[in-house]
Amino acid sequence: MRINRDQLNALLALPDDKLWAEVVRLGGGYGFKLPTEPPPKDQMARLREAANADKIKMSDAIKLLNEYRSEGKK
Repeated sequence: MRINRDQLNALLALPDDKLWAEVVRLGGGYGFKLPTEPPPKDQMARLREAANADKIKMSDAIKLLNEYRSEGKK
């Protein structure tokens, strides 16, 4: 699935809970099983930063998702 810059900006403008719901939905399509509760605000900010860079750093985004998945709820 490809997301263009306008779609990405619309996603990033969502509140944390709605953005996270989309991340969970999209990640599920790629085999990620993520908690339904959003990560702490600092991790959401890091995820937004990774996705909003001039060149999206998917490795950073995946690393953040894996960190949250392995740590579980904090």
